[in-house]
Amino acid sequence: MRKTVSVPRFWLLLWGLVISRPNYRHGLLPGLVSFLLLSGCQSAAFYTQATVGQSELLWHSRPIGEVLADPQTPEGIRERLTLVESVRQFAGEVLSLPANRSYQRYVDIERDFVMWNVFAAAEFSVEPELFCYPIAGCVGYQGYFNKADAVAFADSLATQGFDISIGPVAAYSTLGWFADPVVSSVLNYSEPDLAGLVFHELAHERVYIKDDTTFNESFATFVEREGTRRWLASSGQQADIPRLEKFQAQRDAVIDLIRSARSELQVLYMEGLSVEEMRWRKVAVFDQLQADYSEMRRAGDANDWRNWFDSHLNNAKLASIGAYHDRVEFFEQLFERANRNFEVFYRLVEELEDSPRED
Repeated sequence: MRKTVSVPRFWLLLWGLVISRPNYRHGLLPGLVSFLLLSGCQSAAFYTQATVGQSELLWHSRPIGEVLADPQTPEGIRERLTLVESVRQFAGEVLSLPANRSYQRYVDIERDFVMWNVFAAAEFSVEPELFCYPIAGCVGYQGYFNKADAVAFADSLATQGFDISIGPVAAYSTLGWFADPVVSSVLNYSEPDLAGLVFHELAHERVYIKDDTTFNESFATFVEREGTRRWLASSGQQADIPRLEKFQAQRDAVIDLIRSARSELQVLYMEGLSVEEMRWRKVAVFDQLQADYSEMRRAGDANDWRNWFDSHLNNAKLASIGAYHDRVEFFEQLFERANRNFEVFYRLVEELEDSPRED
């Protein structure tokens, strides 16, 4: 399942300082690391990898126009970047998204994913563990540019008794602080998926509410869905809309199944049972979830989530799905209140900033 993420703003402040020096690896970073150690924020190693990883992406990026004009550019990449250009223009003109900075550069990251997110939840909780940063606030995951670093961090949480989940990230948003490049890891997406990804990430630049991962990701997921429908209709691909809607309905059926299991676990964890009984009943809930999905898949009512279900199910995996989907229905209703007008919709969303958890 494709995932995207918005990057905590504190990383960006560090990156803005570091990128201004060509010798950032040896010049400014030691001072930044010392500051972080004194500040008591997360580990210096975490911020170092975040700063260096983010810097390298932009450092090696090139303007899309330059890539398109380069005779060495493979035709497949040329076609995809041309598509991104048209999608970005559509995002600004039709969806009222900020489209004058990001996705005007391209970088070949030479790997399948740009980041890996670590989600964690307590053994008897379906709520994600929060990771907090200066300025950005708290988010329900921690991201790493190197998979080995993500695995090491996840292992350290597991030794403390947390359920953990590591999810690959195809793209990310810097929330408009910098001009995000198109990364090579997304160019093999289908046209609707690539368009939806651009809409999702630009939605983060339009609205970002501090300390509410589920609000932000569900909002961006809604914009992605509605934006993709409108883009298909406007680009002469109306025939693909029923296929898209069928895919989304099958995905929603799986998500509803997962949310039902999470609700069941939430009740279980509040019943005051012994640790031993909660553990075996927790296993039973996950076994039933696995069986229910297999049955839906056999009946043709669910799309392919086998990779997600075949790996170890736990509280953290459930929490990672909730972040992207729990409030999509709320934003659908808000969009209807706005008479399906994106500018009015964004104003309504922005009015919720002081109380984002209230419907």
